[in-house]
Amino acid sequence: MKRKLIIIAASLVLLMIAAFAVLMLSIRHGVKERIAMAQEKYQGNAEDALIAWLLDTTNSPRSRTDVAVWTLGQIQSKKALPILQGLYKSDPEGITCHGRHDSVLCQYEIYKAIRAIESTGWPLHPKLNK
Repeated sequence: MKRKLIIIAASLVLLMIAAFAVLMLSIRHGVKERIAMAQEKYQGNAEDALIAWLLDTTNSPRSRTDVAVWTLGQIQSKKALPILQGLYKSDPEGITCHGRHDSVLCQYEIYKAIRAIESTGWPLHPKLNK
């Protein structure tokens, strides 16, 4: 009985590790896709192209949030931090943009990106910032 419990526990741990790895690979793929989109449209490295995407108001607020804000947080762009802080309206729950993502930048996503950039202990994707 004890042996079965050990095998079940080990299997669950391995399953959780595999799920985490798949999640990280999926996020990494999404980051690479968004960087490629930004670099097709703007010159420079990943960080510069994403910042240009964010600052270009001809892009929709939804795409500025999805492509630039989220990705800048994932690559932990120190260069984008003051820009994001300037766009942030002290709304960590995103109440002011709820249901209005086609007309305003998502404050909740900006909040998360700022936290991601400032964090040091979570495995994000700063190596993709090239």
